[in-house]
Amino acid sequence: MTISGPWVLHFSWGCTDDYGRVGLVFNADGSFSGGGFSGAWRQHDGTLLLRFVDGPAQYGGTLTGSAGAGAMSSFDGSPGGCWYLVRRESAGWPDSADSSAGQPADVAGRRLDSAGTAPGELGSAGTAPGELDAAGNRI
Repeated sequence: MTISGPWVLHFSWGCTDDYGRVGLVFNADGSFSGGGFSGAWRQHDGTLLLRFVDGPAQYGGTLTGSAGAGAMSSFDGSPGGCWYLVRRESAGWPDSADSSAGQPADVAGRRLDSAGTAPGELGSAGTAPGELDAAGNRI
């Protein structure tokens, strides 16, 4: 099964019982976007890889039918996390807005400040993330 279409990604940095969520649309060309984020996806034999262009986070896991799950990392020395993905098929699902409430970082792995915004976002006192190397590390 291909991942193309609308999905809801639930993520938990540190693998706690508290999950943030964001609605994403996966395009057939290998790109995805939603909640103000974008990135690239690859799928092979049930394995799914996601890489955000908005931050250092990379996700890897398994996709089976209308659900997927796995682990993620920001490759900056901070704890990684867990995620699960569910195909969005009904009107009752969350919209595409990012809901990072309770998470130390947004879905793309950018650390949140005390106001709940990531560096470089409107209203943040932080700075935009720097350039990343091929492994996702800031350089």
